[in-house]
Amino acid sequence: MITFILGVSAAIVVGILVWLTIDAIKSSKRIKQLEKQNEQVWLEIQHRCDSIERTLDEMIRNVNNRVDENYKYTDSRFDKFANVIERDYVSKIDKASNTISYNN
Repeated sequence: MITFILGVSAAIVVGILVWLTIDAIKSSKRIKQLEKQNEQVWLEIQHRCDSIERTLDEMIRNVNNRVDENYKYTDSRFDKFANVIERDYVSKIDKASNTISYNN
């Protein structure tokens, strides 16, 4: 009877060891798969961040170009306005008084 109990116990222990070994191998494979998946997700995140960064840089350049163009346009409008004032009003004052005074 003791040999039977020892035999059954040994079979149970061997079964548990086999089950633990198989479980450890499955866990190891799953860990490797998750590490691979984690690496792929990280690369995707990095790619998207780089893409967002490039898009933002391009948008900033476009806005800066628009601001520069608006400054140039506004500057040219003020130059034309100053020329009109100088041509129309300063010339008339100069002709009227034979002097030009910009400090009035």
